[in-house]
Amino acid sequence: MKLSLVALSLLSALVHAAPLNGTDVLVERSTIPGPHSGHLFTFVNKCKHTVTPAIGNTRCGYSARCDGSKAYSGPQPGQLKPNGAKSQYYIDNTWVGRIWNRENKCGKTGENCSMAEFNLDSGSFYTPQAYDISNIQGYTQSMGVKAAGCDEVRCTSPSCGCSQAYRVADLTGCGNDYPVRACGAGPIAFTVTFCP
Repeated sequence: MKLSLVALSLLSALVHAAPLNGTDVLVERSTIPGPHSGHLFTFVNKCKHTVTPAIGNTRCGYSARCDGSKAYSGPQPGQLKPNGAKSQYYIDNTWVGRIWNRENKCGKTGENCSMAEFNLDSGSFYTPQAYDISNIQGYTQSMGVKAAGCDEVRCTSPSCGCSQAYRVADLTGCGNDYPVRACGAGPIAFTVTFCP
């Protein structure tokens, strides 16, 4: 009996994760950086060059939302090799922030480059999990964002339409936040793809 309880507890320490190489794999929860709860973010590099994703906080600053939101304080992702490399991070349920590819043109907090923006578990009835792609400050990278069970947004050129991303230098919000997508409340798996 004790042996089966030990085996059961070892199995419960593992989390069934999304395929990393086209096959199902078990990933030990402790090997994924972050708080080990919340939203699981998978970064995928389909570019022909190395990318270095960055996770930045915008609460109480660029985003007006302060109350009830938490900053990401975990490690920053490392470089992702070309042609399909992946990494995973847990980010708090109430995070407000952005993700971008760190490169020379981008500022310290992602300014002047393409970025994915997130306002998670906002408490809003209509948009509890809001996300979008923004090129307002500049287009530097093709990106896609997919939330499990919800819409995907994808922008692969500076001229992608408002149904997919905020346009370069367009401060009108594409006519009242047209590019923003929303999902229901609770932990959701997000995939951010560079060069989708």
